Amino acid sequence: MEKEGHNSGEFENLRFDNRRADFYKYLEYLNESQIPTDEILMESTAYIGHMQLNRILTIYELYKKTLGIAGHIADVGVYKGASSLLFAKLVRIFEPEALTLVHGFDWFEGMKPTKDDPDYIVEGGYCADYQSVMRLVELQKLDDILKIHKMDLTKDCKDFFEKHSHIKFKLIMMDAGLYEVMKASLPFFWEHLAVGGIIIFDQYSHEFSPGETRAVSEIIPDAIVRTIPNSWMPNAYIIK
Repeated sequence: MEKEGHNSGEFENLRFDNRRADFYKYLEYLNESQIPTDEILMESTAYIGHMQLNRILTIYELYKKTLGIAGHIADVGVYKGASSLLFAKLVRIFEPEALTLVHGFDWFEGMKPTKDDPDYIVEGGYCADYQSVMRLVELQKLDDILKIHKMDLTKDCKDFFEKHSHIKFKLIMMDAGLYEVMKASLPFFWEHLAVGGIIIFDQYSHEFSPGETRAVSEIIPDAIVRTIPNSWMPNAYIIK
């Protein structure tokens, strides 16, 4: 629920307000129809919304740009594992004999906004259960590719990268959002991004996550931030 006086509908999200009623109507239909889980999995493209499919295709296309570049993949902000597991499956399909790993980073305690973040960011939002994510990784036999690091990105990055100073990434997905998290972690991930590698931003120059834009402007001010014109989120990336 929006706080009184908040104007989050003033800019970007107004573009898609006309879709919300139909979207929630469709969700209600799915919830009431009791479609078997195996059918949803096997016929997933019949049920997934086009914007979510767009997100998957965008991540896939950016991943493809990094094939041939040496390095691993980082997913900064795991939540329930959607992008981390997607990256792991892409590696399984396109790099079956490579040493490429996917590293997911999250503290699994949800968002903890500070005075530098908008007042409409909810304390504890995007909180997911670590064990549930790990169970998905295990059941899909992706634990040889996907490594989930349960850590506080505002405090633990220095120790992590000192311990793993050798690590290089070819692709990084920044989906942390909060200014404090971005400010503390982005310097380390940028330093360990290979030349020619790509760093993706989920909500660059977007009112939902102004801290992301601010951190990028402060830490890598001279980088060219490229848009993704066919994608709402993620919506920007940088080639190092």
